Order: sequence, then C-alpha cells, then structure tokens
Amino acid sequence: MRRCALLFLLLTLVAPDKTALAAGDALIVTDAAGRRVAIAEPVKRVVTTFKPATLFMLSLADSGILAGIDSPSRRDPLVLAIAPEAAGLPGVGSKSKGISIESVLKIAPDLVVLYAHKDGLHMAERLERADIPAIVIEPETFDSMRDTIHILAAATGRQDRAQTVIAAIDGILAQVAARVADIPNDERKCVYYGTPRGFLSTAPADMLQDQIISLAGGVNSAAHLQGYFKTISTENLIQWAPDVITVSRGIRSGTLEMLRQNVFSRLPAVQTGSIYVFPSSLTPWDFPSPLSTLSVLWLSARLYPDRFSDFSVMKSVDMFHETLFGRSMTTMGGRLDDRLEGLEKKSPVLSGADKKP
Repeated sequence: MRRCALLFLLLTLVAPDKTALAAGDALIVTDAAGRRVAIAEPVKRVVTTFKPATLFMLSLADSGILAGIDSPSRRDPLVLAIAPEAAGLPGVGSKSKGISIESVLKIAPDLVVLYAHKDGLHMAERLERADIPAIVIEPETFDSMRDTIHILAAATGRQDRAQTVIAAIDGILAQVAARVADIPNDERKCVYYGTPRGFLSTAPADMLQDQIISLAGGVNSAAHLQGYFKTISTENLIQWAPDVITVSRGIRSGTLEMLRQNVFSRLPAVQTGSIYVFPSSLTPWDFPSPLSTLSVLWLSARLYPDRFSDFSVMKSVDMFHETLFGRSMTTMGGRLDDRLEGLEKKSPVLSGADKKP
C-alpha cells in the first residue's frame, strides 16, 4: 500500500469575466487583485518586474514591447535566447530583493506588471499616483495562469494571441491526462519534491508543484500538508518512502550530498535511481510560467515511461517553445538536463528525450 495521501485535482478552463471594458479613451482592466485599472491604448512600452511576468509577456508579444524588466531576467538564458536585446534593457530590481520605483519612473512605461504579493499592491498604488498604470498578476495555479494570460492580453490588446497560448497549454495537459487517467489509485507513484530552499524543504497541497505532480499522474508525498514551502525531517522522508524524488535545479549538489547518506539508502527512489532534476537548462519549469505545462509532460513520462513509449517528449517540448516564443528549445540550445549524476544508479530512459543534445 502507498503511504502517501491521494489527492487529485481537476482543472477546467475558466476565462476571466469581463477582464477588460472600454471607458472613454481608456481601457479598464480588472487585475488579479480585483483592481480596475485604466490603461491608455495602445500599450507599446511594458515593464515586467518578475521573471514569470517576463515570460508570460514574451509568450504574448514581440520582445520589442519590453521597455524594462526584472534584473534576474536580464541574465536568464531563455529570455536572452528569445530576446538577446533584453541584456541591455533597464533592470528594475527583483521580486525577492525589491523593485526600484525610481527605475520604473525613469523608464516612463505605458504599463507595469507586478506580483500580487509582497509589495506589489503598494507599488501599484504608488505608480498609480504617478499616472503610470500597473496591474498585478498571481500565476500560482494553472487556472490562475490562464487568468494571467487573459489579463495581460486584455491590457495589451492581444486577445487572439492569448487563445493560441492557452490552446498550447491545454493541448499538453490533455495529452498527459489521456495517458494517465486510468492508472489505479494504488499504482500511482509517490513523488517527493525538493524546493529551491533545500532538499528537506517541500511543497504542500496549496502550491503549484503539487498540481504538477497530480496532473502528471503522481501523488505528492507532502499533499497532506498545507501552506507555503515546508521544512521536513529526515524521518518524514523515510516514512513517506517516495518512489520518485524530484528537485529544483538550484539544489542539485546539495541533493547528491544528502542522498549519499546511509539513512536514505533504502528509499525506493534511491534504490531504483528514480531521482530527477526539474528541467530545463535554459530556465526552470518548476516555478509559475507557461513552461510549467511542460513539467507535467516531462514528469509524467518519467513516472510512467511505458505509457509514453510511442511519444517523443522533446518533439512536444520543441513545438511548445516554438508556438510560444518563435523558436524551439533545441534551436535555442536547451536541454532537459534532468539527471542527478553521482549515485551510481541507472534511471529509466525517457522516450525520445535523451536522444536530443
């Protein structure tokens, strides 16, 4: 019997109700915080203040719309592969360290995109007093990611493009669902996820990573927990006995050091070598962005390779990148790069994925 609590999520496409309404010469857009924001049309110069916002914007519009971006995006390999000129755009700070309102005001954009939490709402109010429209987004689930796409599309006049992006997302999720829907509850793989905070930090039921695992046909070992990232004990992980361990890219070396300890040697995931790093080499897929969709496909193929033996994961990954960003991941020099080397265990082959550079 599995030791994980089973939790399954059903996603439905729900478009925001009356996201944008015309009001005189301005467009009124309702953002994720329920704020009604007046935006002068057309929007030609946008500032994005955190990487998910940058990626959402690049999926909807040509890179020329960006007048300034969060500082980490100026160094992100995927952003630079899509828009090399991004390295020279003004940086406005980061979500974690704070946004410089002085930098934003200096750019004088038509629109600023902010994160709904931390100081996002306060920053939006300050910008509003300076007559700069600002919308806040909260892409923390697949439903709210769809909402984010609708909000940004409404604000920038790209509703037709939004339908293309959402169709690409829903197409991937539907393909995975069709392949894992009939897996019996007691045969679904138990999955542990190690967060960017460290190997013994994991994502409970309220987070996107739990949705990724569930939609991939797995069971999150921490699904019985609530809230934000949770620190667990060694004993917790041993008790959960995950079949598969997945970790965020930033803790790759720390994970190897942890799993070399004898105390973890009997974990099913360690014994079978079923330990993976979330893709990709360009930008991580385990944080909220359109690319989170691909993490569902990738993880499902890792969990149940026999169900994807006739399916090229990399082909779908390349098509998705090309649809959203105009270039395939392979063309941009990207790789899944999902192996955790050094445990002297052989992982199952991911059909079609490991044959690509």
